[in-house]
Amino acid sequence: MRRRTFVVSAAGAALATTTPTGAPALAADPLPPALGARFPGMGRGYWRGGRPRSAFHRHLDTLRAYGVGLVRVDVSWPKSERRRGRARAGHPYNRRLGVVLDAAAERGVEVLVTLHDSPAWARPGAASRDPSARFPEDPEAVRPWAEWLGATYGDRVRAWEVWREPNLPDATGVTGPGERAARYAALLRACSAGLKAGRPGAVVVLGGPRHTDHRFVRDVYAAGARDHFDVLALRPRQDPGAPPGVRQVANFPAVAEVMRAYRDGDKPVWWTDFAAAASAPEDPGALVRPFELARLAHPQIRLGVLAPGVSPHRLAALRDYYQRYDGRRPLL
Repeated sequence: MRRRTFVVSAAGAALATTTPTGAPALAADPLPPALGARFPGMGRGYWRGGRPRSAFHRHLDTLRAYGVGLVRVDVSWPKSERRRGRARAGHPYNRRLGVVLDAAAERGVEVLVTLHDSPAWARPGAASRDPSARFPEDPEAVRPWAEWLGATYGDRVRAWEVWREPNLPDATGVTGPGERAARYAALLRACSAGLKAGRPGAVVVLGGPRHTDHRFVRDVYAAGARDHFDVLALRPRQDPGAPPGVRQVANFPAVAEVMRAYRDGDKPVWWTDFAAAASAPEDPGALVRPFELARLAHPQIRLGVLAPGVSPHRLAALRDYYQRYDGRRPLL
């Protein structure tokens, strides 16, 4: 493939010659992370009477045209298994998942499924609509559903991400950081066992914490999670609300250090939700520079999943950036 000249900015050009530490960049021309995007295809807005609207297919086609090779799809446990032991492929919500998986396969796009939330029956004493009670009381309650998912859909799912941003109190219902990490590790262990029982060889992803939260990653490892996931996910967000010390991609070396400390330094890392700063929408290179940083300095990062709402000119800049290379990093 003919290489194109693409200048993202003076800062982006600097990345081509040095790493963030000031050391010389890799002499070779390594491939960038694979490109993914979140696809909200399970949402009601994409459906009418059990059939996908035209926007459903149009959105998938657009993502594919911009070079997206994987989509992330969120699947709600309480919507999939409203009653204990009553998950059925024929339920309207689960039928949607089957349609999403088939539509992605038709376009040669892989699917990362992110599991989240818990049904009221798994949270005795919690109000059925309590938005903060997200972890099940007994983590083992998720195992049968996870096994059913693996057996029913595992042949069409590239990987399973367990939970959305489990380092946040409002995503878990747990206020203490130590307890939150310990309870998440138990949930991850049960869910991983179920998925792999249903589909041997299933790829399990540690649910990406918001930002590059090395403290949460450390606490989850300390709780014994090391052998229960195949990929570690992060969700770097370029927003002003990032807590000090865990800001964006620049904090990834702290995460990598934690992984090495637990003898897990070679495990792949995916960004399962990434967005450039909204403060400079006119700067198309804002989306490109972190991918270039990952390409040059962080070979562990194998995938970047874009958050919804990325502007067309930023997508075009990213597409042009990827056209400079003849491939993508392998996911695993």
